[in-house]
Amino acid sequence: MAHPIYGCITSSPTIKEYPVAASQYFRHAGVNAVYLDGSGHVTLAITATATLIGIAIVPVGKGAGTSNDYWLSSATAGSDKIQVVTSSSAKFLAPADDTVTAAMRGNACDLIAVNDGTATTVNVGTSSTDVFIIDDIGTVAGGAVTDVVFHINPLKYQADT
Repeated sequence: MAHPIYGCITSSPTIKEYPVAASQYFRHAGVNAVYLDGSGHVTLAITATATLIGIAIVPVGKGAGTSNDYWLSSATAGSDKIQVVTSSSAKFLAPADDTVTAAMRGNACDLIAVNDGTATTVNVGTSSTDVFIIDDIGTVAGGAVTDVVFHINPLKYQADT
């Protein structure tokens, strides 16, 4: 079960609103990493995504979806807008795929995600796309040892189009 405190834990982060690509699933209880597609629309990052624009703030409700677990964007690209935390200094709390230890602080790691409404997790043991940097164990922010505090790797920020 997803933890209700997942998301941005930084006070007053920089937020920007963007149009959303068609049929994007944003899970309410979780962290939704995003990038901009070639048309400048926010698209949910999946496991192989190599650059990010930020972390989406999920709107309330279901959008075009039928589940209370996620908000689904319209089937028409650009019809919806979503806010995105774009601060390079912002920290986030998210579920990890394994126990997080103090020795992992500073390590680059990946995300595990698909665009189907399921939870995104941080792959703390893998370093291939290196989109996240581990800051701490989730317990420092009210989470568990299987949660992680992280920030987006500054080398993996996508330029705003």
